[in-house]
Amino acid sequence: MWVLLMIVFSQPYHVATVDILGTYTEKTVCVREQQRAMEIGTIIKTSFGCVKIEGVKRMNNVSRETRGQDEIYFS
Repeated sequence: MWVLLMIVFSQPYHVATVDILGTYTEKTVCVREQQRAMEIGTIIKTSFGCVKIEGVKRMNNVSRETRGQDEIYFS
């Protein structure tokens, strides 16, 4: 599973927020969505990245609209 993160910095080495923008089964899809997110235009102190999560037994939708209702299980 691949997770697309948006990291907003408040200072050079201080993270203000980390948001999950999406979860994907393939790296290529995550990278494509990362590029799309970067093209939208955000504040200067924002970074995007795809992170591989291993050991996931089950993955449900974890979008902002449903967060808290669905769960992700790790082995």
